[in-house]
Formats: sequence, structure tokens, C-alpha cells
Amino acid sequence: VLAGGGVALAAGWAALAAFADVPAAVAVLVFAQGALGFGVGSTLIARALYAAADAPTMAGAFATAALNVGAAVGPLLGGIAVDGGLGHRSPAWLSAALAVVALAAGAPLLRGRRDDHDREDGSDGRVTGGERMISGGRRGDGPCSPCSACGLDACVCAST
Repeated sequence: VLAGGGVALAAGWAALAAFADVPAAVAVLVFAQGALGFGVGSTLIARALYAAADAPTMAGAFATAALNVGAAVGPLLGGIAVDGGLGHRSPAWLSAALAVVALAAGAPLLRGRRDDHDREDGSDGRVTGGERMISGGRRGDGPCSPCSACGLDACVCAST
């Protein structure tokens, strides 16, 4: 959702800038951009909640605050572009550029990520044969709790 939605957002902003003088295209693109923005934003917040399972309220607050900062800074930059004489299409071009920057910034996270639970040793990370682990990934007295995202041990999820 993040990679595909990010690419679609960048393409949509560029299309909006290119077809800003075609009312039917603008109507369709505004709807599509709103839906894509909602989908990508919601997915980002969900990822933050899963990544910070021990503090979901804090993760949700920070993720939502970050989106709100973007919702304030984006129009500010668009206004600066228009005031700078770059034209009425410049906010859409700027949005496309910012979406590309976000994709580039997030690409290493997507590329460096193997299957969520695959380990370098080829195992899938499941605890078997009575082996017990603690959250740090070391042997201990008690088993990890199941991960809410996949059902595997939470300590395995946290280490990948």
C-alpha cells in the first residue's frame, strides 16, 4: 500500500498539474488523490502502531502529529510557490516532488526488508522443540506472546 500508493500519489499530483485546465479530469483526480492520501496516511499510522506495540497510544499520537505537520507545511510551501511566481499549478507539481522524495526516503526501508519473519539463517523465526525466547531474542524462562500481526512469536517480530 505504501509503495504503490506513494507512486500513485506522485503520478496523480503530476496529472493534476498537467490537466489543471480540464474540469472533468480535476474532479476525478481530486477524488482519487483524496482516497489515495487517506489510504496511505492510514497505512502509515497502522505501521507506526505495529512498530511500537508497547506504546500504541504514543505511536498513534506521533504518527498523527506528523501527518498534521505535513497537512500544515504542504499548503504553506504551495503558497510560497504561488507567491514566488511559479503559477497556479506549482502546488500540484510541488506535491508530486514531495511524494517522490517520500518514496526515495522510504525505499531503503522497503528494499532492506525481507519477508517480515525470515531470518538470515533461512529459518522462519518460529520457536520450536520447546525452545523458549524472551523479547530480546535470547533464550529465557518464558515464551514470547504471539504477534498480533502474524501469530508468530512477538520477539521474532520485534527483531526483524
